[in-house]
Amino acid sequence: MQDSAEGSDAVLTRARQAEAALRPRRTEDETPHERSGLRRWCGSARPIFFAVLVGLVVLGIHLLALRAGAHPRSGRTEYGLHTAAMVVAALAVGAVWWARRTGRTWDSDLLPALFAGLAGLTMLTALHGTPFDVYGVQGDQSFRTAMVTRFADTWQIVDYTYRDLPGYYAPGYFWLLGRAAALTGVAPWHILKFGGIAVAFAVPLVSYLFWRRLVAPRHAALISAVPLIVPDLYESYGWLVQLAMIPWWLEAVHGLTRPGLRRRHPIVLGLIGAALFCVYYYYFFLFILVFPLFLAVQWLRGEFDRRVAGRGIVVLTIAALGSAIFWAPLAWNFLTAPHFESLNNRWITLNSGDLALPMLEPTVVGALCLFGLGHLVLTAREALSRSLLVVLVALYLWHALGFVFLALDVPLMSFRMKTLVPLVLLSAAALGLVRGVQWILGRISVPAMWPVVAVGAGLLALMVGDGFINRVVDDPRVRAAHNETLPDGSLPPFHDTDKQPSLPATTRVDALIEATYRGTGHPVVLSDRTHLFAYQPYYGFVQWNANYSHPTAQYHHRLRLLEEAAGSVSPVEFAAKTGDNPYDRIDAIVLRVDGDNLVYRTYDDDFPFGTKARTILVPSRLVTAEHFELTEIDGYLVAVRRPVGA
Repeated sequence: MQDSAEGSDAVLTRARQAEAALRPRRTEDETPHERSGLRRWCGSARPIFFAVLVGLVVLGIHLLALRAGAHPRSGRTEYGLHTAAMVVAALAVGAVWWARRTGRTWDSDLLPALFAGLAGLTMLTALHGTPFDVYGVQGDQSFRTAMVTRFADTWQIVDYTYRDLPGYYAPGYFWLLGRAAALTGVAPWHILKFGGIAVAFAVPLVSYLFWRRLVAPRHAALISAVPLIVPDLYESYGWLVQLAMIPWWLEAVHGLTRPGLRRRHPIVLGLIGAALFCVYYYYFFLFILVFPLFLAVQWLRGEFDRRVAGRGIVVLTIAALGSAIFWAPLAWNFLTAPHFESLNNRWITLNSGDLALPMLEPTVVGALCLFGLGHLVLTAREALSRSLLVVLVALYLWHALGFVFLALDVPLMSFRMKTLVPLVLLSAAALGLVRGVQWILGRISVPAMWPVVAVGAGLLALMVGDGFINRVVDDPRVRAAHNETLPDGSLPPFHDTDKQPSLPATTRVDALIEATYRGTGHPVVLSDRTHLFAYQPYYGFVQWNANYSHPTAQYHHRLRLLEEAAGSVSPVEFAAKTGDNPYDRIDAIVLRVDGDNLVYRTYDDDFPFGTKARTILVPSRLVTAEHFELTEIDGYLVAVRRPVGA
């Protein structure tokens, strides 16, 4: 019995040693009374300092690559990126080993900066030579680029297509980029690329800063690698919000923080929530389910606390007030507009209903997700694991609720929540890995196991970094950015050799409209050439895609007016209908010439089959020099309305 007791004591001692070895010895947040104010501030700013330092190194490497004439898609360049992943993995393991050996904690602040540097360098290299962000000006990037162009022209939160309508799409990210373009003189359609690169650099750091409020810094540093495992290059602003939303919610509403750390003031948390909402609001809908589920679980466990619930409501109220600059004018417009037709949420494809089941995929990431799920279930008695399980359950409930509303012809676009499932599970896996290492080291001699732990950590870091590089360089949307037509009708320097410009130059059209338009403000243009609106702050008479159209813009009414105008019996009638109507006067027409007709094509709602092309043919005889100044450029007729009496 005595031998057994001594053995148990030895195991317990080793477990405590292992836990102490993995846990930071002392952090500024945990023991503020032991630090001077200056040292506390320096400690808090250390992640930013490391990020700036790594960012400068990344820029230096990129400048050297430019001097060497590096091709972004050459074998040599990709070789260099994969080597960078090895260097980052080695530095990460070395930093943890050195900090542990010397009893320091700076390694937890360095790791996110290293991940950020690798992500930023990869994106900077992959997009070198093209002024466009991922996917150029195609798909959703067309309206995003138009948003930046609009906000470069005005600080007001207005719609990117229609005149005199408030913005309906979350404006925060695009407003910042637009104002940055206005201040720096950089072309708005170019600065979107810089925004994507900046987000790729920022996401590991943002993840770390939010998660270290809930868990130990070294645990949060491990979680900061998750963004590189599940990147969202095409919707980078959403990627940023995905990573911040869950840890923000758990602190703001569930009241969770790591031991020894006080929660932020409700005003601070509320303003952070307001900023997140203005950047990408869709994920907030999930919390309609999470909040009552959380309160129900607390009540069932006998742990319901009115103060926690009340504090959460206060934070959400502040977030709502702080974001009112965006949603209040929009809500008023919805309530007072003569016609409301929401088409934005009606996009759906055949795979939209697929369940997010990453834990069942036969991959390393799938195994990590399964491990994360097991960790949450086994540690469900702990507040953090229980809260993450509530979020996970709410995600699947939201998916099921989405079908109910889909059956009622009111789609919720619930498939957009699927990206949060692997984020939750991989974050849990990171916490479970730390717990598992602590458990193993508590039962095996610590010195003998540390080399194994170091090798495992290095392989994990290498898998994350190298996997991210592969996703970026193999992404066809990155290739599309190099094959996108520039405003002058040429292609970026590193385009595919078999590619030719797919669109005529917009610069000639822009110059003609600017020279002949005599109205005030920007003209309202009828065109299906999305690049015109991406490069210039023109207003559109009708959107080129129903899913991008403002809910109160009366998209279908405008199309019917165009069809009526196309059926006019004379140029006078056509000019009158397009010049005096309930919507907007058409100041300029830019349409492709096809025989005796001008072709306008839009993509109309075809729910539940996505969109369908809809074509309106305008007889060329209706657009005459009596009412318009006419010029044909590269197969397109550019007709600019003459002033009355001209």
